[in-house]
Amino acid sequence: MLVCQRHEPARRRRLDGVLTPRVLWVNPAGTEPVEDFAERIRGEVDIALLDLRVWGLAPGDAYDMGVEVAAVAEAGGAGPIHLAGFSAGATVALAAALAIGEAVQSVAVLEPAFIGDDDWHPAEAEWRAAIAALRAAAGPEQAEAFRRMLMAPGEAAPPSRRPVAWDFRDELLGTMQSGQTGFESSDLARIGVPLLLVRGGRSAARFGLVGRRLAEVCPDFRESVFPELHHFAPPFREQPKVLADVLRSFWLAA
Repeated sequence: MLVCQRHEPARRRRLDGVLTPRVLWVNPAGTEPVEDFAERIRGEVDIALLDLRVWGLAPGDAYDMGVEVAAVAEAGGAGPIHLAGFSAGATVALAAALAIGEAVQSVAVLEPAFIGDDDWHPAEAEWRAAIAALRAAAGPEQAEAFRRMLMAPGEAAPPSRRPVAWDFRDELLGTMQSGQTGFESSDLARIGVPLLLVRGGRSAARFGLVGRRLAEVCPDFRESVFPELHHFAPPFREQPKVLADVLRSFWLAA
């Protein structure tokens, strides 16, 4: 579901003589968590919110990264655009940036689920193996164990805001993200525009390693860390004004 100003695609407008950035934000599981943040920055930024297509599938429907990238390309329309995404949405934003190419002016990713199909660090190999083991396990503990993985050692994952249950769509998304994204982390060197990683200081250390890897391969990499936040207390919900300032400056500079 595309959500933006009465469900219309974002269009660039001039505000006080300045061309406002067009931003497409890909959210992993429903746009509701980020809608308040989007309203905060509308006017200075033309922002559209895009939910992953996987949640609208029926059993037996075909699914791969191409489905998500096509949705991003359609929602983005013609002309320059800034891509942003959170978690699985961030992985899709990276894939879309590679596919769309010159139309992309910048990419902002908030704790991406994966940054390619390769084991770019021994800790990433362990991470992928742990994710695979969780996906192979049965029982209601699967989702909660995954939540604990996303936290720093000694940090407890907060209770889920909604019922936790995995179904075939979670399996489709998990399979695609953890080995079928269609790119490797080294491919991100082709993203020549500014790329910003936003992460929480109380999230798993693996997200810090993601930053190190992106810094290695991306020509124009920046990072913003929110020390007291984590994957389940993201800055667009907990510190929206600070994040708005960070992203607004990033987009306008790009």
